[in-house]
Amino acid sequence: MSQCGYVGLVGFVENALFFHVIQIRLYPKESIMKSRLLKPILILQAVVLLCSVHTHAQVFYMTPGGHFVVNGSPTFVANSAGIKNNGTYAGGNGTLVFTGYADTTISNIIGDSITSTPYLNINKSGLGVATRGRTWVTNVLTMQKGSLYGDSGLTLISDTNNTARVAAVPSNCSILGKVIVQRFIPEKRAWRMLTAPVTSSNSIYDAWQNSGVYTPGVGTMITKPSPVAGDGMDAGINTNYSMKGFNATTQSLYNVTNTKVAISSGTNGNADNSGYFIFVRGDRNPATVGNPSVTPIMNTTLSSAGTLQTGTQVFTCASLALKYTLIGNPYASPIDLNALTLNNVIKRYIMWDPSLNQVGGYVVLDDILNTGTFTKSVQSSKLNNQVQSGQAFFVQTQMNASASVTVTEASKSSGVNLYGFRPANTGLASLTATLYLLNTDNSVKVADGTLAQFRDDFDTAVNWQDARKLGNVNESFGLLRDGAFLAIERRPTITANDTLFFKLTATSARSYEFAFAPDNLYQDGLSAFLIDNYLGTSTPVSLTDTTKIDFSVVSGVAASSASDRFKIIFNESTLGTLPVTFTTVKASQKNTDVAVEWDVDNELNMIQYEVERSADGKTFTQTDITIATGNKNSSIAYSWIDTKPLTGANYYRIKSVDRNGTVKYSQIVRVVTGKAESDISTYPNPVTDNVMTLQFSNEPQGDYIVNLLSSNGQLIYTKQMHVNSNNTSETIKLRPSTAKGTYELKIEGPAKTTQKVIIQ
Repeated sequence: MSQCGYVGLVGFVENALFFHVIQIRLYPKESIMKSRLLKPILILQAVVLLCSVHTHAQVFYMTPGGHFVVNGSPTFVANSAGIKNNGTYAGGNGTLVFTGYADTTISNIIGDSITSTPYLNINKSGLGVATRGRTWVTNVLTMQKGSLYGDSGLTLISDTNNTARVAAVPSNCSILGKVIVQRFIPEKRAWRMLTAPVTSSNSIYDAWQNSGVYTPGVGTMITKPSPVAGDGMDAGINTNYSMKGFNATTQSLYNVTNTKVAISSGTNGNADNSGYFIFVRGDRNPATVGNPSVTPIMNTTLSSAGTLQTGTQVFTCASLALKYTLIGNPYASPIDLNALTLNNVIKRYIMWDPSLNQVGGYVVLDDILNTGTFTKSVQSSKLNNQVQSGQAFFVQTQMNASASVTVTEASKSSGVNLYGFRPANTGLASLTATLYLLNTDNSVKVADGTLAQFRDDFDTAVNWQDARKLGNVNESFGLLRDGAFLAIERRPTITANDTLFFKLTATSARSYEFAFAPDNLYQDGLSAFLIDNYLGTSTPVSLTDTTKIDFSVVSGVAASSASDRFKIIFNESTLGTLPVTFTTVKASQKNTDVAVEWDVDNELNMIQYEVERSADGKTFTQTDITIATGNKNSSIAYSWIDTKPLTGANYYRIKSVDRNGTVKYSQIVRVVTGKAESDISTYPNPVTDNVMTLQFSNEPQGDYIVNLLSSNGQLIYTKQMHVNSNNTSETIKLRPSTAKGTYELKIEGPAKTTQKVIIQ
């Protein structure tokens, strides 16, 4: 019969179960079945278990096959005792506490199995505790008194549900030796701004590349075009590098070309961690490289090893005004941006949100008024003032002088807000502009955003009050003033004749949507209009409610992707007046002339209409001015005869001008005169109101098939039509439910054509 170091005394005192033991052993089921003296599983629930030592007691021992199961949220106190785990330690939601005076030869965690606990508390009156066996903390490590020796056995776990953190470490405590810190990355191919919150670290290769080993759900590929032996890099398929650092002197990102170097740049324990940009494709599955369609894209966990940084951390920043410094959160814990000490540094943090657009985008969190409430440049971003463990961010120096950011243990946050965050109303007048990717099924995805704020004491010139814009990988949307690209623009209170100039870069041929959200912006007699320089349109923007406006970028048409295509103008208006509405616009050939006709509603406050003509539908010139005569709400008809039309295609549009200088354009119409070349054209393109016109010019008569296909080849619309003259037009009305986007128009018959059509 097996011996079992048995419990010496059991007693209950104030709901605490005290085991005064020499040794506790948990045996496997087979041994217990034979001895019939012990149960195979020891269950601890809703009590405090105290393993206390007299002269000989040392260890709480689980032999292979034994189970220690924690139910509820009890506390297991090892008083001058240790844990040897060769079985199963199921920590539940309990707390493992080490107390007493014993040194690390007794007060330790050892064994062949993983000892996993959500809460580990070190409260040693003397000496310390060593985690020599594999020890996982899944929620909070708390230091009250004494020292903790990691001995490369302690891991702070990060997974889809939570990331373990180290609570504020008192000055009378220390965490020594190597600790492994994990950072869970959810499944999305995106750039991220990351750091390893350790000093005296292992290499990038051993940390984030898992020493080159492919284990599903662990590590990631870090690539460059042509790796060489010994540099640790993975092979890419193009000229791009997937990891970058930041050079504060040159104010630019640089490519990481060797990962067999320490992931943290320093070893002295003071702000040693480095910040990086890294493109995370998923885990180290080689198929993820260069293949955005690989499925499934795996969640992955990046790990780094080193000594945890504790105590005050001082980051030296750029010494020149408005220059940037990339800082990594120094702690294995969230920190509160409101709790940092800034020396000659603007209270402005530039962060990266990987959920934006295709591969992420910058978000500015700004509190220059020091209210404790941050304003965001991309309002819908879920980033807030809680910087996560492993997260990096930019700061910006205010003036030409030495600058620094100080992070202390008091900066640590005990909670994480993972969801939406909207700043409280600051009383400032503002306009938030958000850019969305508009998909063919009418779903949207946030691409980028910008913010304008107005107050009498804001400066008219660009200075430190304004947040500069850093360019994204994909679309970058911001405000332009005095040549500066801004994420947040601050200026005096808006007045009539003010203009907000937008800058939009890195667009692609697709559909987009703007959303303009005002706050405290309404003024009697003030109105706002979005000017589209490409389409020549003026669209009202509400100063009380969110206004959404769709637009498209057309492949091969430079004006549609011009960075200065959009602006918002403010002016005085007559209250209650609606903008003029073009109800019909048409052009038709009459002998050798062309008759242009248009009907309007809501003509109040109008001055004139200008007829503009174009040979290509892109570049227009003025050909006539017609004075507005009605100025009333009823429908009014106008016409003009073009006695000298162009030979071939003539495109016409009507420009309306009101008394406030507001300009609005009608749709474009087309007519072909004279002996022109054969042509099948579509207009307007982009298509508005789901109505488009096919123009057959000098094409053979006969039966034609018209097919409209989506980008994935799905048939959206089909029609058979008969062309009975060589100069025929046909109006096509699409279903109202037709999604916005880019389509392929195929026309087959005696003549054939394939064209790209944008539906707005």
